[in-house]
Amino acid sequence: MMDFKNSAMKLFSNEEPIDIYTGPYVVRPGELDILVRTPHTYEDAVSYADKLIEGCAVMVNFTEVDKETRNRIFDYMCGVSYIVNASISKVSDTIMMYAPARVEVEKQVARKTSWLGR
Repeated sequence: MMDFKNSAMKLFSNEEPIDIYTGPYVVRPGELDILVRTPHTYEDAVSYADKLIEGCAVMVNFTEVDKETRNRIFDYMCGVSYIVNASISKVSDTIMMYAPARVEVEKQVARKTSWLGR
C-alpha cells in the first residue's frame, strides 16, 4: 500500500521526496560477497581479479599505492572486468567497485534538506 501512496505523491507533487541514505545496504546474506581490499603492490591485483572472476564484488582502495601502481592495477582490473562483463563504479576519488554482471550498483546521491526539515 505504501508503494501506491508514494507513487501517487510523486505524480501529484511538484517536490521530490527527500530520501536520506542511512548507511550501507545489506544484500541478503549469502547472496553476494563484497571484498574490500587495499593493495600495496601490483601483484595484489591478481587475487582481486580471481575473486571477481569467481563472482565476488571487489572494492579497491588505492590510497596505499603510488600513482603508477594505481594506474597499472586499475588497467588490469578494467581488463578483467571487460572479460567477465563486470561493472566498474567510482565510489570516491580513491575507491573503485568492481561488481559481477549479476549485480547492479547504484550510488544514491545525498539530498540536502532545509533547516525546517522540508
